Amino acid sequence: MTARFARRMTFGALLVGLLALGVWWDSSRWRQGAPPIAAPLLVALFTIPAAAELITILALAGLPSPRKTLLLSSALILLGKAHGEFHAFVHRTEWFVALLLLVTTLVSTVLILDRDLKTGAHRAAASFFVLALVTLQSTMIDVAYDQGTPVLFALVLTSKAGDTGAYLVGKSMGRHKLIEHISPKKTIEGAVGGFLASILVGVWLLRVYGEGRWNVGECIGVAAVVNLAGQVGGFLNSLCKRAAGVKDSGHILPEFGGAFDIVDSLFLAMPAGWALLAASAG
Repeated sequence: MTARFARRMTFGALLVGLLALGVWWDSSRWRQGAPPIAAPLLVALFTIPAAAELITILALAGLPSPRKTLLLSSALILLGKAHGEFHAFVHRTEWFVALLLLVTTLVSTVLILDRDLKTGAHRAAASFFVLALVTLQSTMIDVAYDQGTPVLFALVLTSKAGDTGAYLVGKSMGRHKLIEHISPKKTIEGAVGGFLASILVGVWLLRVYGEGRWNVGECIGVAAVVNLAGQVGGFLNSLCKRAAGVKDSGHILPEFGGAFDIVDSLFLAMPAGWALLAASAG
């Protein structure tokens, strides 16, 4: 376990370093009055492979979908969101909704033209599930442009601190299973440890990078919701993998599995964090 944990921490540090490099680049641009670039690139770097892995997992679970169409649609969603934010469109929310309607129509047309009627409902369910998760993940781009890439960094680390805290506490103190039929190794003690870790890291980083925009109580609330949403996202990932009969979503990084394993705690946590921060700042 020691060697595995060491490898996990090493590659975890590399991921954090990559995020930190993006924060430095975007912060430099922010001081010059230029919009972020690194944040949308990093979001796409992890989201597109995660979508590809999810499509494979769902297919193994008996829910096939049009892979190429979905990956193209996912790229369009992320590109459209970044384009509207980068150029500060006055009605960018309306334009993004229009883009989602266009993408949904495209995917629906591909599904309708497929003559395999027996799997039609399965393909539709898998397709719109993938599109929904990519759309939720795109709110990370909103955070970067609305609040700054450092705040996005803070939210990501808040969620990931919960993952690390749950792993450490669960390994050392875990006794009582949380949801055993989906994730046998996760424990109540680990979940509590991860929750507290998210609170500590979230309050610290949001206060530092938020530059006083949110008080301590608001930071606690955001960190708590981010952690709880992240835990649900992790269980949803486990549910999909169990249905497919696979251990990891992929093998993009040692000890972390695939891209979907890396971002599973983010696709619900990030929209929750974005909405709460925006509401609190208002």
